[in-house]
Amino acid sequence: MTSFKHWMVGLDLTNMDELVLGYLDFFSEIKQPEQITFIHVVEDSGISDELAELFPEVETTKSLESIIREELKKKVHQYFDADSPHINIIVREGDTTELLLSSLGEFDPDLLVVGKKTGYEGEGILARKITKYAHCSLLFVAENSQYQLQNVHVPIKFSKASARAVRFAQSLAQKVEANLHIQYVYRYPKQFFPYIPSDKYSERMDKHLREKYTDFKESFKLQELPNCTFTVNEDGKPADKIYNLTLHTRADMLVVGAKSKSSAAALITNEMADSLANYHFGIPVLIYKEKEEHIGLLRSLLEGD
Repeated sequence: MTSFKHWMVGLDLTNMDELVLGYLDFFSEIKQPEQITFIHVVEDSGISDELAELFPEVETTKSLESIIREELKKKVHQYFDADSPHINIIVREGDTTELLLSSLGEFDPDLLVVGKKTGYEGEGILARKITKYAHCSLLFVAENSQYQLQNVHVPIKFSKASARAVRFAQSLAQKVEANLHIQYVYRYPKQFFPYIPSDKYSERMDKHLREKYTDFKESFKLQELPNCTFTVNEDGKPADKIYNLTLHTRADMLVVGAKSKSSAAALITNEMADSLANYHFGIPVLIYKEKEEHIGLLRSLLEGD
């Protein structure tokens, strides 16, 4: 299991920073990182009107970077003092997504943390790109995230990636004595559409899925797991079904496993992690990746650009 010793955190000098830093303060008590690198990207379109109003003394981008670094230090030191993990603050100029991805290759963190604003223009694109191309695990902190961890929700696919996510979530839940909830979303075979299968068929499907869940646990040596909730998906929107159950279980965090890909081209294909990263759950979403298997992908993508 990948250990989260080095975290990289994106800050944008908005009110979202306070929530991200507050959640980091809470989550770092659980996972205890050794190093945290904070990064802010100044868009390469020049000094915006918003930044000019916030920092009227700024005349050049270079002076802006210096001022921003000091501002970030003030924010960070409100939550992390001398006894905290080693802190590094980076300010870069350019495209946010490209610089975040290239910085992952440069600093090689185990976990990337970014704030996720509900309805923010371009937020979904950023989340999808980072989820596809980052070689490390990711934590998206929602605007209304609570500083608590009592219920951890894991949607699965009976795959190796899901097994790793379950193992991570189980370890996390055990450490804080939280409840672990596991869900499998499925669809009936196409020949039933648009008809509702009989009760007899539903019972057979339920038995089949319970057997698959047992095989899944045995194959990946997953022990002491709770029962899995099997949710039928009639409308083709599995994220909605997952969201509905997180409301029912009062989940504080969603953990999903991301598949490792054999090539950069394979990253174009959609998967559960991509869609869930883009969905507004209102709780932190952790995309778990086995870092060793993903680490070569970012380099190959950047070299191919």
